[in-house]
Amino acid sequence: MDESTLFKLVTGSTAQEGSTLSLRQNERLLAHGISSEGKTIAEQMLNLDMKEAYLAAEKDAAAHQVWSGYRIKLLASKALRSYGFDSGKVGSDAILQEICRDANEARMHYHSIGEKGLRKAAASICDKVEDAGLWPRGNGLMARLLMNMLELEFGLKPTIQDSFPEEESAAPEIHPQVKTSTRVLQILSAHPRYTTDDLAKLLGISSKGVEKHLAKLKKSGALLRVGPDKGGWWKVLEIR
Repeated sequence: MDESTLFKLVTGSTAQEGSTLSLRQNERLLAHGISSEGKTIAEQMLNLDMKEAYLAAEKDAAAHQVWSGYRIKLLASKALRSYGFDSGKVGSDAILQEICRDANEARMHYHSIGEKGLRKAAASICDKVEDAGLWPRGNGLMARLLMNMLELEFGLKPTIQDSFPEEESAAPEIHPQVKTSTRVLQILSAHPRYTTDDLAKLLGISSKGVEKHLAKLKKSGALLRVGPDKGGWWKVLEIR
């Protein structure tokens, strides 16, 4: 899958969930880590998470992995990470298994059902996932991701939601006037469980650079780490 297709898939799908990033803004974010002024941290993280989910889905498709509830939950943990709930818990494991059976049945009989039959199966899976409400939020994102994964496995052009938000020509593209340390605090204030890698992706800097900012903020008393490195969270005491 080329970058252009990836960016269109992410932009089109997240737009259905309320993201206001245009295709050009997402290209800057997903390719270069450049954020756009006026766009919330939450929606930008959502788009970054979906990029990672699509890359993981493409990798699984290329390996012709059998669909399973465990595999779908792993993809959900990437796609829905910014929502903050446990994506390993679904509303109905029985429905999830049914969706996997439908997908594996279509995969097994691809040579007899052809492209038309596979696209029909992919669209049916998309509808089932969205209607089932397996997760508290983001069911549409997962529905489109799984539909596209089935299409990609057999070299079909993925179905793209091409209703993209329009570019806001008058808005500046980046906002260098905001200090990186301040942006770190703003992000962690909204998402206290984000990791160093999460921050690095959004800020467009290295993980080591993030660690330096975190160390300075802790030393200055603006930031506190609660709990262990794995499983703990950040408490913002002051945004400077």
